[in-house]
Amino acid sequence: MLRTVMLPTDFSDDCESILGFASGLPALGVKVVVLTHVVEASGMEGPIIAEKVDEVRDRLRTSAAVLEAAGLKVEVRVPTGDPFDTIVALATEAGVDAIVCGSHAKGLMTQLVAGSVSERLLRDAPVPMLLARFDLLKNQGDPGSLLKRFGEKVLMPTDFSLSASHAFTSAMELPKGLIKTLYLMHAVDPGLTGEKLRRAEEGAEFHLKNLQAMAQQQGISASVVVRRGEPQRAILEELDERRATGVITGTRGRNAIQEALMGSVSMTLLRQASCPVMIVP
Repeated sequence: MLRTVMLPTDFSDDCESILGFASGLPALGVKVVVLTHVVEASGMEGPIIAEKVDEVRDRLRTSAAVLEAAGLKVEVRVPTGDPFDTIVALATEAGVDAIVCGSHAKGLMTQLVAGSVSERLLRDAPVPMLLARFDLLKNQGDPGSLLKRFGEKVLMPTDFSLSASHAFTSAMELPKGLIKTLYLMHAVDPGLTGEKLRRAEEGAEFHLKNLQAMAQQQGISASVVVRRGEPQRAILEELDERRATGVITGTRGRNAIQEALMGSVSMTLLRQASCPVMIVP
């Protein structure tokens, strides 16, 4: 259940878009937003750090008005330290249920985070991450509407790993009635043929139908989709064909090879998905 989320911000030109996006969080059941900016204080003297922290806090309080107008309670936090370590520590300390960020085509962008740190957040964040591409947000008159429509058509790719199971559980814990239609999907290895292909498709359908039954018990209309093909391409094709309004997926596979594959799928979705994406560890 999403009740409290963290929203890191860097006061960039994209800040307004992600704040507008976050204004739609009440539709997912969110009540509290921890609005934060990490001050990298390395090399700074005490008085300068204090001045910087006060400046950042004032800016965050101004930004909080957008979220408060949407009915959200906002907690402003201005920690200092390494961005990745500090964000992860604060997420744990504040007991947040997810981290909300925007993404660029070149990769994930968060509060003062770039390069390898962004990859670490995607891979090692202890809670789900809820993301949308900045260019997608900027094309919306009301970016928050993306979250208000999130549950209309949700695509859930799965490799049946523990992480995928966590993603399914997270979907079932969203407010009752939020998910109107759920597409449960598995991509079968395109290199399989004959008996191996038949077994893979039958096995996938069996597991997907079990998930379908559980979703239907929650009052969710769920469909089973088995596609042949490379996962990234198959998922994007399914996403476009269904005109999905949201994606929920895991980020870790069942073994080292699938770990790398799921990480690749997650990054592909962040860069190319035409709707918000929830990545669940």
